[in-house]
Amino acid sequence: MRKRILSVVLAGALSASIVATGVVTASATKNPDDTYTPTPGVTAKTYSFAMPGAWMSDYWTKEENCAGIYWWTGSDTPGSVFTHDWPGYKVLTVSEGDVKNLYSTPVPADANQIIFSNHIDGGMPGTEGFLQERFDAACQIKDTPAQYYSFMESDYYTKALWKYVWDKAADAVEMDHVNWSDDETQMTKDETAEVAAIYEALKAAVEDDEFELDIPEFGKYAKNFYVEMDNGDGIAQSFDNMVYVVNLDPNTMTISTTIVPEGKITYGGDWFFYYGNGEYGTWPTKELLKENTGIDFDEQGNVILPADSKYVIDNYGTVNQVKVSSDGKEQKLMVYGNFTGKYFEDKTAPEPPSVPTQPTTVAPTASPDATSATGATKGSSSNSSTNSANGSVATGDFSFAAVIFVVVVGALGVFYFSRKKYNK
Repeated sequence: MRKRILSVVLAGALSASIVATGVVTASATKNPDDTYTPTPGVTAKTYSFAMPGAWMSDYWTKEENCAGIYWWTGSDTPGSVFTHDWPGYKVLTVSEGDVKNLYSTPVPADANQIIFSNHIDGGMPGTEGFLQERFDAACQIKDTPAQYYSFMESDYYTKALWKYVWDKAADAVEMDHVNWSDDETQMTKDETAEVAAIYEALKAAVEDDEFELDIPEFGKYAKNFYVEMDNGDGIAQSFDNMVYVVNLDPNTMTISTTIVPEGKITYGGDWFFYYGNGEYGTWPTKELLKENTGIDFDEQGNVILPADSKYVIDNYGTVNQVKVSSDGKEQKLMVYGNFTGKYFEDKTAPEPPSVPTQPTTVAPTASPDATSATGATKGSSSNSSTNSANGSVATGDFSFAAVIFVVVVGALGVFYFSRKKYNK
């Protein structure tokens, strides 16, 4: 039986008052196969996950053979506040031709962070045998935003895409397009003012006419961009029907020591538009990807990169855009790929970073001012970019991104837990 450290703590304080910050304590009942179906009345979105072959060990095939999903906040949390019930709900494969590593599940729309895993309860590292095999086989991503991105919040979604969306929004409310600059990294003062004016018109249209932003050429993602009203973040990009793809570049991995002193890998990645047949990209359709990046394909479907290209193809056949950060380091961002092929077939885990990162606990995101909320500041929304996720790891006894504080109040004591909040 799996030990529960928190259960031991609570056993001596049955009358303790429990305060959970940013957490809904009610939890849903799992289906008989441990998958998730929303409780009646809970609004849900559909999220997909591409499982890399590197996560599919012999142990995984024998013990789990599924993906897992977990969320801390919102409706239908997998477990109660103090049991957590890691690794959460099972996510089963989607039947789609030859694609064998696509998993899909509904998720409550109010869950603001999720964690995909290979549904292995890793426990703590053992000295040998089964315990160590289980620990080594457990794989997971970092906490990732699950509601929306705002303007350029993720490095994967460039200014080019957002310019396209804002121009379509301007057309919808019969306003002039923003006079966009050539700066692809940030917004100028003039751009900010023009975007803010369009946003005010969009808000008025939503309030008066139940306006809904619709971009037909985005296909099944025609309504994934919408006017975000609750936090004032301008136009937001929903992840509904998108696929999360793990980045196997070791530079995107984190060695977390928050819970496991020996360190445990958490993987990076991001949300992508799914084209079918294992193909995904950073534009809503493959046609728009070709039109706006110059990436083309031969009759066999092989990638043809444009001349003098800023793109490179890695060992998995993924097209990456190479960017150089302010400190001179190269960053490779996935632009187009196929999560079948070698990505699925290669069961060898990539070599992780050699130096463990320090455990991190991040303070709640500060609310931006009215100007930055319309898109002037990258990463201003309530979700926070995947690229800045803290990378905390969960095991059989603990869960991700959690810091547990015990405060003694009189003879009873009050217990509460705090996690990074993304709500403003």
